[in-house]
Amino acid sequence: MSELRLKIRKAIETDLSDIVNVWKRNIKTINTASDIADLFHSFEKYFFVAVYTDTADTKRFEDKGKEKVIGFVGGTIRSGQGHISGIAVDKEYRMKGVGKLLLKVVSAEFLADGLDIVTLEARKSDTGAIRFYEKQGYKRLYIAKKYYADGEDAIVHEKKI
Repeated sequence: MSELRLKIRKAIETDLSDIVNVWKRNIKTINTASDIADLFHSFEKYFFVAVYTDTADTKRFEDKGKEKVIGFVGGTIRSGQGHISGIAVDKEYRMKGVGKLLLKVVSAEFLADGLDIVTLEARKSDTGAIRFYEKQGYKRLYIAKKYYADGEDAIVHEKKI
């Protein structure tokens, strides 16, 4: 059996194409690669990636130094609070604590900068994401009508850290 090693680290410029790919595979969005790159460059401090190295599968990762980006979290500062702009974990790695670790790391970075409240939005129809956020201690604040470009409402959440 192979050894799986997971780590959360700050995202770097060379991760950007992987972040875009994970975002597009896992988040219902009309954001373009350019939109995501702009967000990354504007708030690079609050972008983290989850990577793993499978020591038995080194051939698969030769081009990335034996690391594979399996998830990310991107944060910003909005209205003087930390804000999660995007978080995603590839489907095969969900329900393994990756998303929880990503939220924990970005929240610690917000807190280190004196931001003790974190907000985020979830599509009203994304019950899995809503359950996940609420399990992590996020509380529903209100519904933002037609928040998304396709007209879907968002449920705005907040957490005091």
